[in-house]
Amino acid sequence: MSRLVALALVVLSGCLPAQPRLALETEPPFDVFAFFQGETAGLGVLHIRGRAPVPVEVESVGTVLESGDLELVQTITRGDDEPYQRTWTFRALGDGRYTGDLTEATGPVEAEASGNRLVIGYRTGRFTTVSQTLALQPGGRLALNLLSVRVLGVPVARLTEQIRRVEDE
Repeated sequence: MSRLVALALVVLSGCLPAQPRLALETEPPFDVFAFFQGETAGLGVLHIRGRAPVPVEVESVGTVLESGDLELVQTITRGDDEPYQRTWTFRALGDGRYTGDLTEATGPVEAEASGNRLVIGYRTGRFTTVSQTLALQPGGRLALNLLSVRVLGVPVARLTEQIRRVEDE
């Protein structure tokens, strides 16, 4: 790789704010079905390279289907844009592993829970990957979500979000 290309990658990757690290704790254990069944609401900030930060609101309803899968329907509002919907489906594989689908993904969603953390990964295009780390907080009613979007391995967007269970209030 030429020095110019390497320098450009370093400069571009430094244009997004750093995300905090989420400590791995043993309690409370992150169970996708337990946390997302019912209503949840998220508030966050999306940072896209070269643009001003945008507030993000997410309203979700999770339902366990007859198949045993969890369907999570989300209504997302970014800043002043019109809300849009997306749907996740999670299948438990055992040992804290999940697979599923997402309307925005171009292939399967893979997820793994370990302690209080859930790590999710999927593709949204040939060269675009999304990774999320959620950390369930003490009490099990709040999760912190750190999402990163990469194109050809270079970070282009980051989201920090707090997701809370609505019916527990």
